[in-house]
Amino acid sequence: MKNNKMKIKNIMPFAFFIFLTTLGCKGDIAFDPGPFAPGSGEDRTLLTFHVADEAGNPIDDAYVVSYRRLAPKHIRVGEGFTKEDGVIQIEDASHTTTGYATVVAKGYNSKKIALNIEQKQDNNIAVTLVEQDVLKVMSYNIQEGFKNNAQLRQEFANWVKLYDPDIILLQEMMHFTDASFATFAKTYGHDYAVLTKTVGIPTGITSKKEIKDIRKVVQTGVLHHGYVTGETNGIRVFSIHLCPYELDNERNVHQIARKDEIKIIMDDAAGYTDVPVIIGGDFNDHNTFDRDSYGSGYRYAGRDHTVTNTLKTYNFHDTYPLLNNTFKPTWPVDNVATNGPNEGARLDYLFVSNNAKNTVVYSDIIQSMYTDKFSDHYPTYIEIKK
Repeated sequence: MKNNKMKIKNIMPFAFFIFLTTLGCKGDIAFDPGPFAPGSGEDRTLLTFHVADEAGNPIDDAYVVSYRRLAPKHIRVGEGFTKEDGVIQIEDASHTTTGYATVVAKGYNSKKIALNIEQKQDNNIAVTLVEQDVLKVMSYNIQEGFKNNAQLRQEFANWVKLYDPDIILLQEMMHFTDASFATFAKTYGHDYAVLTKTVGIPTGITSKKEIKDIRKVVQTGVLHHGYVTGETNGIRVFSIHLCPYELDNERNVHQIARKDEIKIIMDDAAGYTDVPVIIGGDFNDHNTFDRDSYGSGYRYAGRDHTVTNTLKTYNFHDTYPLLNNTFKPTWPVDNVATNGPNEGARLDYLFVSNNAKNTVVYSDIIQSMYTDKFSDHYPTYIEIKK
């Protein structure tokens, strides 16, 4: 979490209304459109998603999130689960014609689809999901270990089963012991778990398969939080969390610079040339892609890009721009969720080594009514060819 010099201003609501109608949404969480009021009148624009498998069988409990384009960004306008007939209907009163939707379901590859909407009518959108043949990887800064809230931990475990990732890289895993972290991982189907440490602010890895050759790297005064690395599912993974403070911040007592931290990590990662490498976590740093995709109005355009540029010099690739060309922040959740428009910054990343670049087939930042409540960050997520 970025703690200094990064205050987010409230933004005025746009002159339109957004409303969500979900058919079959599970649980008691309601989509919050923030300052936007429900649409009204008979001339409604409806998006009716029909989600099925390759044989044409409807998929129950697929989760659909719809975004509408409001250049230079997109806003989330509706979401929910499909019913037994594979259908979910979302009302869109944004008066826009383009956007996209993400569709995920357990046991299937996820899908992002472009939307071209006819206003004031029912738009029928057919979506075909392919049976899962990918490896799913998530990275998530869980704010202060769910703030030691047992209910939030359980709700997270229930939610993450929808994505069913094979590997999760976690940051800020406070309030866990090695034993309780392992028990927590088992609640969402991961039999293997490791933390860097059980004091301070740990990073962690959980996996469905064994995590081998584990190294916990903690260097007081050199690395702010440290990092953990191991090999699982045939991939070398790093869960990292870089210093949240600038050098002139009085809380940065050891004068740790993120550019020095990432150099240590990248020199370590460069030693693994025989397997794909994934580096994920909270980098607390910005990037040129967000500046360029958002345009001149991006509030963090002038911020330091040294960390993300360093990964590029090591021939590592930011997975979000590999498959997306639109701005989408990971932080701060309160601003993005409450105000609707995606104002904020992308501080969280999944980078892959050059030998894994062409295996990435899906990449997203998961913004939903569920991830609105788990942390002050949104998770990053990729699917790669096995």
